[in-house]
Amino acid sequence: MRSHPHRLLCAVALVVIAAATSMAADSDPVAAVDNIPPAPVTQLRALNTGSDVLIMWAQSADDAFSSTTFGDAIVPRGGVNGYRVYRTVQGEPTELLGVASPGQSEFSDPTATHGVTYIYTVNAFDLDNEVEPVIEPGSTDDLARIIFLGGSPPEVVVVTRVQSQITFEAVVDVTDEAAVEVLVTDFTALMANLLGIDPSRINVIAVTAGSVIIDFEILEVEDAGDEPAAGVALANLLTIIADDTADEFATIGPVLEIQDNTTTDTVVIPRPIDAEGNVIKGWFTRGGSQVGLDDFFAFVSAFGSNDMEADFDGTFDIVPNGVVDIDDFFAFVADFGKVVSNAVEIQGLLNQ
Repeated sequence: MRSHPHRLLCAVALVVIAAATSMAADSDPVAAVDNIPPAPVTQLRALNTGSDVLIMWAQSADDAFSSTTFGDAIVPRGGVNGYRVYRTVQGEPTELLGVASPGQSEFSDPTATHGVTYIYTVNAFDLDNEVEPVIEPGSTDDLARIIFLGGSPPEVVVVTRVQSQITFEAVVDVTDEAAVEVLVTDFTALMANLLGIDPSRINVIAVTAGSVIIDFEILEVEDAGDEPAAGVALANLLTIIADDTADEFATIGPVLEIQDNTTTDTVVIPRPIDAEGNVIKGWFTRGGSQVGLDDFFAFVSAFGSNDMEADFDGTFDIVPNGVVDIDDFFAFVADFGKVVSNAVEIQGLLNQ
């Protein structure tokens, strides 16, 4: 008996529909990806209210949901799901304090402790993205988010660390301390000779496998004579490696990749204190480990200056009144000879 063509076509269609239905039932839904990050917050500020720290910011420009056209369709643009508020104590992991809702522009931190310096940041986020505020280290905006509970604003310095990472096509057992030591010695000597700097300025941070990856830092030093600054030395190195006419690292292996990992950060300098934790204000020069003659001569050179002068240094205005006067002198005399218990820590941060 011959099959009717119409019935055969219907049977095939039913099989196709059944298969498609089965595949749809077994397949997981495909999640949409938000690949348009929100604009960062601006005007971030941290204020001591007396009972807590109030963090304030200007909302992301994308806080109000918006859309744009794409062909004949209207698609979402930007959008903010909220703000994550973070707090950092220098040298410790960053802590997530909480999440603010869209439309909010302030957050209270009641857990801040007296005598501690905090750095706050607020990141706008959407479904798949989180964006940090754009803040230049050491700028007014940077200082505005740093707060010390218990006194005047903390001393901060901007520290640039000239760092790089080189990957060599080489085989070295990075678990073999002796082999790594030989590699580091060879690498340091080659780098110093190549860049025309003292070997002591090459600080190898890590040696890892894959093939061999060396992370290192070029140190900035005073009285380096004709030696190039750290940033210039790294720029020279990048140029040398880009020119593959010579193999400067033949004793190690071919260079597969080099990265410029230079960072610029704001470093909070702790207040000088004595063994009992009392703040020492007369240690101006940050030299030695106690308030001495160098600090006295520095104070004498500033005596009589006032805040109407462009180069006025308020550090010497120990008893704040806008002028370095006799009250400041007596305050300095009270500090003279005191030993700074955290001198090594402060000097280490200043000399990074």
